Amino acid sequence: MLEDSPSLRNNIDTIMAKGFIAAKRMFERETRISAMELPETCPYIFEQLMDHDFWPE
Repeated sequence: MLEDSPSLRNNIDTIMAKGFIAAKRMFERETRISAMELPETCPYIFEQLMDHDFWPE
């Protein structure tokens, strides 16, 4: 998708930040665990998330 729309690549940080906030809300709803237990911002960069061999420790 990024190859088809280079403008998305320019906004990837904003897109990831909004997605992380949405994911935290979903996590909270589905687990009943406070999202305060999670990092405030996504701890990974886009390239790490796209790397199939990346496995955080």
